[in-house]
Amino acid sequence: MKDFDEALEELSKLLEAGMQVWLLGAGASYDAKIPLMLQLTSRVCSLVAAPHDVPLASIRGELPGTAHIEHVLSHLADLIAIASRSNSGQAAVGASAFSVVQLKGLHAEIIRRIAETIRYGYRAAVGASAEETGTLQHPIVDVAHHSAFMDALFAGRANLESRSRVVFTTTNYDTLVEDALSLARRRVVDGFSAGGIGFWTGHREEEIAKLPPRCHQVIKLHGSVDWLRAADGTLVRARYGTSYLSRLEDTLIYPQATKYVETQRDPFAELFAAFRRLLASTESHVLCIVGYSFGDEHINLEIEEALKRDGNKTNVIAFVREIGPPGATMLPERLRAWMTGTAFCNRVYAASDQALYAGGARFSPLGGGELKWWSFAGLSGFLRTGSAA
Repeated sequence: MKDFDEALEELSKLLEAGMQVWLLGAGASYDAKIPLMLQLTSRVCSLVAAPHDVPLASIRGELPGTAHIEHVLSHLADLIAIASRSNSGQAAVGASAFSVVQLKGLHAEIIRRIAETIRYGYRAAVGASAEETGTLQHPIVDVAHHSAFMDALFAGRANLESRSRVVFTTTNYDTLVEDALSLARRRVVDGFSAGGIGFWTGHREEEIAKLPPRCHQVIKLHGSVDWLRAADGTLVRARYGTSYLSRLEDTLIYPQATKYVETQRDPFAELFAAFRRLLASTESHVLCIVGYSFGDEHINLEIEEALKRDGNKTNVIAFVREIGPPGATMLPERLRAWMTGTAFCNRVYAASDQALYAGGARFSPLGGGELKWWSFAGLSGFLRTGSAA
């Protein structure tokens, strides 16, 4: 029977795979002073003022208390579609009705507030720590943790660079992955042409297949704070601080409630298709997940459908913190389901703060104690030293 050290050695060998896909969720950017989704929701909603606060309050009243700002945007998109089709040009929200103009105005305001919060950083007050708010003049976002992660990741792959492929996928709107790669003198392939202002060209399969060493595909599944709609409706990646391309409400963040996403220029379908192709690779590969709470069913289903396919060669390693009250903590529900009674359970690993799960079995370290690899900073330490403690 395997013990913790044997399971750890098995996991370490997986991390030597020639092809790696890293999926980074909101938790990976928290220490960089970018808020988690619920904190972002509270911050954005507090900034939405009259006249947009009235429809926002009505919409939030229709949603569960656990709904976050992306849920609000999705609901708002549905209402805009309904109002656009109706004779009255309105959509009912509870006892009220709002026009297309009002709903689109709220949508633009929410996008603008999300963009400024993510661009410049925000940290809510916690205990004795005061609230921190970044601005254009004084941003507080810090790339140090992402740079440390990249250094640790590639230092351990120095002898594999010429025959390996590392891809980054993220649900985050921030630019920390791209920035950290560039600071490490690695080329970023994100679907845009090169240059300070780039135009959307997409993730072309034939081009991705020919990428040389030190070139890394970055797939931003939910858009980015530096993706904007230009005046002609095309998508560009823009610099901050210019007098043109400066309307933050034109930031392309998923889900959108504009006609832009109904055109062939919509990038989101292509982004998910690129992610799907990675998981369907015929080459044995590993999908490493960090900072992700398994709360996005769209992404969960993409991973699950890939794992179910005959001949699929995806191995999953999820670095997560167990949830629940002391003494009754457990892995996220979706992850537990993958590890229990599925045909692919032997290809799903979970590296939690309490144990290592492999092949449906749980392995605890001798002597107990917290395993730090569940956090982004702790993961960098593990990649650098091989120690999870």
